[in-house]
Amino acid sequence: MKKAGFLFGFWCLVFALSGCAQNNDLKTQLQLLQTPLGFKFSMDSTGFSKVENAKFYTKNDDTDMFDINSTNVHLIDINNDGKKDVIYQDNRHYLATVLLVKKGNDFIEIWNGSGALVYLKKGEQTTLSVLSNAIGCFDSTMLSEVVINEDNTFTENVITIHSDTKIEKIDKAFEQELISGILRTQPVIDDTKKIDPCTGESKTGNQLRMLQNKKITVIKKQSDWLLVVLKEKDIRIIGWIKA
Repeated sequence: MKKAGFLFGFWCLVFALSGCAQNNDLKTQLQLLQTPLGFKFSMDSTGFSKVENAKFYTKNDDTDMFDINSTNVHLIDINNDGKKDVIYQDNRHYLATVLLVKKGNDFIEIWNGSGALVYLKKGEQTTLSVLSNAIGCFDSTMLSEVVINEDNTFTENVITIHSDTKIEKIDKAFEQELISGILRTQPVIDDTKKIDPCTGESKTGNQLRMLQNKKITVIKKQSDWLLVVLKEKDIRIIGWIKA
């Protein structure tokens, strides 16, 4: 019985610590979503002269897609194989970030996404975050978190927030709940019918999603409204819902 009680307590502690770690990761992502538009991650091209004459291949084996120079690359070993790889920041046509790993004398693309590099953490795995701001008909800011493994595979999680949704002060502790209702961009009820000028489709006020017994993470309570994070597959959406 004592052993069973110990194991129960041990796993409770493990789950609690796991939840704490996930909340800390979410808090970091929420802070990054508030990154100023003009923020630029400090590029480090130390040792660029040793790689500038290499070939840089896209996933489709093209070599004429990149304009690599010492001002738009960050050289770092992202897969922990002892060789410096390339994080390329492209801003010729639109802002994009590309990861290329060293293979022989050349570099091969393994991931790309819209936006600027805003966060990088080295460890057993390399974690980086790329931020793409709302612009024009794309009305949401998107943060992509990419975790690179030693075999060059990766996991990607995306969190988005509508341009009308503001993150100011969030609660110290996050809670998870099952909830039903309408996820909205703001803590007000707006069900006005209108036409989306970009798609021509009908929209209803500030509605984002209809939720039916969905698991959400509450990051802020405000009167009878909750600012929550809803996870749909690998995408998380931030919005307000009436408690």
